[in-house]
Amino acid sequence: MIEMERRLTGFRKVRTGGEATVYRALLDGQTPVAFKWYLEERKVDPEKVELYISHAFEGTSRLYGAGKWQGKPYFVSEYIRGTSSAELAPIPPKRAIHMIRTLCATLSTMSEAGVLHGDLGPDNVMVDADGNPVLIDFGIQGLGTPKFSAPERFEGSAPTVKSEIFSLGALLYYWIAGEPLFAGDTFSSIEQAVFHVDSYDASMLLYGRGKLAAEELRAFQNLWHGMLRRNPDQRFEDFEEFDECLEIAENELSQNYFAGEREKEALWKDGIRLSIREREAEIDRSPEEAFFSVPLKFEKTVTKSTETKNPAGKFLLGGAVFLFVTILLVFIFFFRTYSPDVENVGKLMLENSRAHQLGNDAESLQPDSVATVRGIMTEMESLSTDAQ
Repeated sequence: MIEMERRLTGFRKVRTGGEATVYRALLDGQTPVAFKWYLEERKVDPEKVELYISHAFEGTSRLYGAGKWQGKPYFVSEYIRGTSSAELAPIPPKRAIHMIRTLCATLSTMSEAGVLHGDLGPDNVMVDADGNPVLIDFGIQGLGTPKFSAPERFEGSAPTVKSEIFSLGALLYYWIAGEPLFAGDTFSSIEQAVFHVDSYDASMLLYGRGKLAAEELRAFQNLWHGMLRRNPDQRFEDFEEFDECLEIAENELSQNYFAGEREKEALWKDGIRLSIREREAEIDRSPEEAFFSVPLKFEKTVTKSTETKNPAGKFLLGGAVFLFVTILLVFIFFFRTYSPDVENVGKLMLENSRAHQLGNDAESLQPDSVATVRGIMTEMESLSTDAQ
């Protein structure tokens, strides 16, 4: 995925959660994408990742790529201009059911392609400006979010259609109540709560918290019995049966849908749009980060791998070095062979200088001086004659 990493720029932090940091980045300098980097090592299902990359499921955030940085996985996906459903709860009951129906249709299409999400929860559902839910985060193996996982998932079972239906039931309760059905501060306490799901009366709990009106209770009764059951065999058989019951419940709520509820839903949608604007403005104000400008651990691995798999490259490099050294030696030899002898040149220049000086001295002698010299020479000759 090094090619993908080179295409990503303009990282701005969206949030840092308990398990990952999310950035808004730009792909090829113009397309906004979501970049999610996990803070710890996580198992990734490569087959699911390839399937999500090659398929664009409606109602999901398109996955563009995945990889590892510093030993921890990251995912690059379509950027959803929306807000987390976790921040929107409580949600009006009728709207919450409609959103579950949308997710049900998306998950049904995915299951027909042989893939399931496996980690349904409020943090993995974005809501756009029109109130439509969009599934995000795919390809991570494991239990999922404990407070929204089916009992069999705690026992190590892989995701199934019925475990997904259980998670949708827990999600529906959260959206209406604004808090999870299975509370607990530790993993063990959450697990125990999930395993005792049959003792919960979700409708009465919501009624007691003022989240459901008395006339709305009957619409939800059959839903909870088909979703939140300890035994998978007691849940809805498939997404089609589940959607049929959701449709019945939505119609029943529509019959009791009075003006006050319409106003609540309108206000809720206005709150979504305001939340999205504030979220985007906050992201724009966050400092831009050059995420992959930091030396990456896998760069050394890639370099070694390239050297090992490309011996021709090493040969060309060695040949270039040899050619350079050869040219340098030839140049040095040529310079030493044809350059003049410095000592001889110096002697020649000195002799020429002396000859030139003598010539100048001779020319500078005056006639009187010459006569004087001649007279002295004549006198010396006379003395020599007398002595003889």
